[in-house]
Amino acid sequence: MYTDLKKTLAAIGRCLPDEGEPTQKQLHRMYDETLWLMSQELAVIYDRETFGSHPAEPEQRTLAERQSGGKNTDGMVTLTIREPLPAMKRLTEAVEEHWKAMLRAAISEAARQGPLPYFEKAFVAIRIVTPRGSHNAQAWDTSNRAIQIILNNLKGIFFEDDNMEHMAFSVIGSWGQEGSTVIRIFDFDRLRQLEEHETMRF
Repeated sequence: MYTDLKKTLAAIGRCLPDEGEPTQKQLHRMYDETLWLMSQELAVIYDRETFGSHPAEPEQRTLAERQSGGKNTDGMVTLTIREPLPAMKRLTEAVEEHWKAMLRAAISEAARQGPLPYFEKAFVAIRIVTPRGSHNAQAWDTSNRAIQIILNNLKGIFFEDDNMEHMAFSVIGSWGQEGSTVIRIFDFDRLRQLEEHETMRF
């Protein structure tokens, strides 16, 4: 597997010409190889954590635990993932499993702070912070983000199903220095109370 990583890194390097700017075809090839490198990297990390000859010490955090956090206060659960939610086209099997593991780790941390709330109808507020530097405003398109991976891993824990009877959600995007995804789950009635309060102000 480590040999595969070296081969992929070498393939990425070969996409760049010795002189001048890379062609569009070369850039596309580099993009494909980079996605493959991420999948290989995640596979190596998770295989080593699960089956490695030198398993991590109990107090040593896994990658999923390091990249996630959870809070459970006042009827609201906040899950923080220290990575921006990927676009659907970047959701390889390895990346999807990585996100499932991070969500599970964040939920577990929140559960250790008290019983998790279960809502008849929940509201899920998602904020995705994308790192500056892409120089591409079109890189941020909510319809292309893998929102469903979040909702699928919340249903059955915080609400019965991801339909309009049991939940609603919002997605907000912003630019930042570091990428992250913050997910807040709370009772839908709390949102309705906030809306009524704002209406009364006007």
